[in-house]
Amino acid sequence: MEKKPLIFDHLITYVISQPKNNWQEGNFVMETLLLSHDIYRNGPIFFTYNEAVRNAETGNFTYFMPINDSITFEKNGDFQYMDTFTVDNALVLRQAQEEPDFYAAYQKVKDYATENEIQLTETYYCVLLEVYGEYMIDLYVPIKEEGYAS
Repeated sequence: MEKKPLIFDHLITYVISQPKNNWQEGNFVMETLLLSHDIYRNGPIFFTYNEAVRNAETGNFTYFMPINDSITFEKNGDFQYMDTFTVDNALVLRQAQEEPDFYAAYQKVKDYATENEIQLTETYYCVLLEVYGEYMIDLYVPIKEEGYAS
């Protein structure tokens, strides 16, 4: 477990409601977007997942893709532009895909945080690092504060 920030400039965001098992679909949509615009990706695609009900089959995914420059999209379109994304300090679990699902990996980070008196947010980010055609997943969970009284 490590502590580090997650910071990117110039991002495209994409929100979709889909089954959790289809988490890679948004990644493919973001990659396809590059082909139709004069931009290129300059960092890993990452996403956050929000399920309305614990253990639900479907939830909302928000995908983020760092790009080389700003871009303008239609106001009510599927894609939006964001100048900066910043998480100042987060606990990071490398290769979170070794867990059965994102919630299990998040639970592992939460257990570590409780043992070390670190208060976390309920949001987490899965950063997709492509290595030799395979994905490694780093799970970032933002820290609220350290040394809290349990």
